[in-house]
Amino acid sequence: MLDRLFDLPAAAQLLCFLVYGAVVLGASLGFLAFLHARYKRDPKLLPVGPAFQVLTVLFALLLGFLAADIWAQQRQAVDAAFKEEISLQRLRNLAGPEALDARDAAPILARYQAAVSGREWGANFNHTPDPEAASSLDALRLYGARLAREGKPAGLGAEWMRSVNDLEEARHRRLLIGADATDNSQWAVVLVLTFFAAAALAACHMDRPPAGRLVLGLFCLGVAIVLWQLARHTNPYNGGNIRISMPPSMAQPAAADRR
Repeated sequence: MLDRLFDLPAAAQLLCFLVYGAVVLGASLGFLAFLHARYKRDPKLLPVGPAFQVLTVLFALLLGFLAADIWAQQRQAVDAAFKEEISLQRLRNLAGPEALDARDAAPILARYQAAVSGREWGANFNHTPDPEAASSLDALRLYGARLAREGKPAGLGAEWMRSVNDLEEARHRRLLIGADATDNSQWAVVLVLTFFAAAALAACHMDRPPAGRLVLGLFCLGVAIVLWQLARHTNPYNGGNIRISMPPSMAQPAAADRR
């Protein structure tokens, strides 16, 4: 369910978190009214001021850990896309007439690019691998062995194989991030702890309900905005309006491929 949330457009994500904030606010206001009624019968029920900090600190720590994981994953996704683009461009250059003059390698490179840009990245947002891309990588590796048998320069042949390996590694990293972008357990704990943090704030304002309602309203609105920002970055390749764009050289066929 959370995966579907993170694939929504930014406006829809904001609406979902505003609804969630309203639910937290409604629950905490009900708890505040219950505590205020108990407080009027027993004033000793009022906790000391710093008591709410235990739960709020736990909430802030978990939220910070979640944000750190999301930013780290975002950087890894950018790095994987950059390395894949560089490796593909390196193979194009090696296949050119100035290097190996491997003209029959261009269709294989074009097939790999079409599978990635059209299906893996384009249609599936890197959630699932495309068999055509995997078979193209195997063909590129076999083509490197063929270059060795044909007596092509050993240095260029080794560079070809190294570029194919780099391309395959970058693709696997991209697909791994795209298929498992969401840490549902960490998100679930943060969402649950939001209720506990709001309950702690309500408990510390049971003697002053108007002040408690003000604090809870600001807290729930702030939490909704923060969680929305994190959700926009959770899936690096899809969801929200902050996503990693497909590298231009991956999206558009190279001139050599068109020929």
